[in-house]
Amino acid sequence: MKSFRESIIRKKMESGTPVITDFKCISPGEGRLLTQEEAVRRAAEIEAAGAAAISVVTEPVDFGGSLKLLSDIVERVSIPVLRKDFIRTREEIDISIEHGASAVLLMCSVMSREEMKDCYSYALKRGIEPLVETHTAEEMLFAEELGATLMGINNRDILKLEKDGGTVSTTLNMMSTGQLKNPDRVLISESGILTVDDVRAAIGAGADAVLIGTAIWKAEDPIEYYKKLASVSLDQVIG
Repeated sequence: MKSFRESIIRKKMESGTPVITDFKCISPGEGRLLTQEEAVRRAAEIEAAGAAAISVVTEPVDFGGSLKLLSDIVERVSIPVLRKDFIRTREEIDISIEHGASAVLLMCSVMSREEMKDCYSYALKRGIEPLVETHTAEEMLFAEELGATLMGINNRDILKLEKDGGTVSTTLNMMSTGQLKNPDRVLISESGILTVDDVRAAIGAGADAVLIGTAIWKAEDPIEYYKKLASVSLDQVIG
């Protein structure tokens, strides 16, 4: 299996936009999106539709996830899976590996700099890819200093549990600062992306991929909507 980062790069080179579908059973702002059983079935359908990678939210209280959901989806698909949760410790990284995750989300907003440095280096040591998530220009600069080659911009404030009305404009504003210099960095615009135009805006601002959950699961036909979002090409953005 290719790594999470490699899968994004390969998809970007082949055609369209890498859309990482976010499997969260509950949206704190929108309510129930999926049952865990539906999520496992849909994961196989998303892979068949051409997905390069997916993410699974395991936080149980506000997002309705579980480690079992992560394991079940990992067993069902052959593409890399990111574990999303409020991870702060080495032990939680070990648990992510035990349940089959290829990558693990490390959020600047919930960790001190020392905690981030420790978890980042430990993840690399253990062979699981760390996705460093930022929400402010200061956090993005820290991620750059850290040497993160897999970086996310969360368009929403995760500490407000998706109730802050964040939009793709966060990505546009943060990318306009020109702080990112690492040519090997893969950037993912996360959350608050609802439409094809939002995808175009994120890619046009410099994102290599987008992570979308709620908009896909609220669509009348989630798989077809995924395909529509993923059909955006760089040529369309430039044009």
